[in-house]
Formats: sequence, structure tokens, C-alpha cells
Amino acid sequence: MNIAGQLNKAERQLLTDAILNTPTKPKVVLEVGTWLGGGSTLHILQALEKNQCGHLWGIEADRSIYESMLANIRAALPAASARFTPLFGHSQKVIPEWLAQHGKDFQIDVVFLDGGNNPAEQITEFRAIDARMPPGGILMSHDAKLRKGKWLIPYMRSLDNWESQIHDVSAEGLFFARKIKPQPSAESLRVARAHLLRMRLEPAELAAAFLPAPICGAVLRLLPDRLSLKLGQGKV
Repeated sequence: MNIAGQLNKAERQLLTDAILNTPTKPKVVLEVGTWLGGGSTLHILQALEKNQCGHLWGIEADRSIYESMLANIRAALPAASARFTPLFGHSQKVIPEWLAQHGKDFQIDVVFLDGGNNPAEQITEFRAIDARMPPGGILMSHDAKLRKGKWLIPYMRSLDNWESQIHDVSAEGLFFARKIKPQPSAESLRVARAHLLRMRLEPAELAAAFLPAPICGAVLRLLPDRLSLKLGQGKV
């Protein structure tokens, strides 16, 4: 069964390898943004099934897409569906509730972020899960070279308890980071926060944060295509 999905072949392989080629088999995997299930969701589940270990929780915020994704996964990979718990809603609400349900000792081994295009979403998601990821934990995100990753990637690169790289295997880019110690130094955290504040205060980001979406859309439509794409969701 062929299910529509994001990520190209190289990106899917990198995500699969992150689960298969770790010293300790991942037990807890979190995905934000399943879409129809044929990209990251299906390949994560296939890797967990190959490991015969681990469980995936996948968050999707669009109801119609969520329902289609459920049907697709059940049809395409029935043997691995027991390793999958779908979570409906927006990540900023779903993640804290999910973590609270599992208790303070619950840890996350692998995270894949591919939700909405607003760069604030990935920062919020990362801050919600960072303390729950032990050294050796892996975080990957899609659209690393687009607006979606505009805040998260510089922020994480400033933290000295994460090592990271961007895999330049697509126009969007795939970000890979591994946690190397439990906490960042105070200085690296200060630098990361200062850098994030500067990015939040950029005029385009302030406009996106405070102006209604229809007005932002109208402004973008008035701009030249190249500038509109850059400000909206294009390369940063």
C-alpha cells in the first residue's frame, strides 16, 4: 500500500538509521506532525518493529488528516500498529498533558519535529521535552533550512550539551541533534536565550506574532514573490 508522506528517500533513511543504529534501542519516540502517515510515521514504526522494541506517540492537529492517517497506518502496517499511539491536537497543549500522564521519571529517547511553519512551535516543543531527554537522546526536525527551523536550530547550536548538524539532502534540510550531557552550561544557555530574543524581535516576526493572520497574508501577497516566500516559509 502506497501512502502519501513527507520526506524524500534519503531523509527517511536517516530517520530510520537514527532508530536502528543506536547503542540502546529507543523505547519512547515522539513525533509532531504525522500528516497522512506515509513518511516519518510509517518509517519510524517499521524501524521500531525491526528492533522489536519501542513505542511511537504521534501528534497531528488537523482532524481530517488525523483520521486518514489512522486508517492508513492500520491498513499499511497492522503488525506495528500496537506500537503506535496517536495524539490529536496542537503540540503546545498535547505534549504537557502527555508528559503529565506518564509521570516525572518518563524519558524520551527520540523526537522528530515536523509540525506547523511557525518557528515558535519548535522552540515550544523543544523546551517542553528537553528535560525529559537523557544523554544519548536524539532530536531530529524537518524543514531545517526553512522558516520552521529558523529559531530552533540556532538556539540548540548555542547549547553546549547538544551536538548537531544539518543533513543537506533536500531543499528543506533535515536537522539532527544528539544530547551529550544533561544540562547546558549557564553561559551557553544565556547565549541561546539572547539569540532567541533577538530573533523574536525581528520586525517580520513581531508582525507575524501580533497581526491577525489575514492581514499578514494580505501583506505577503503584495510583496514580490521571492520576498514573500522568504518571509512566509521559504529559505532563511
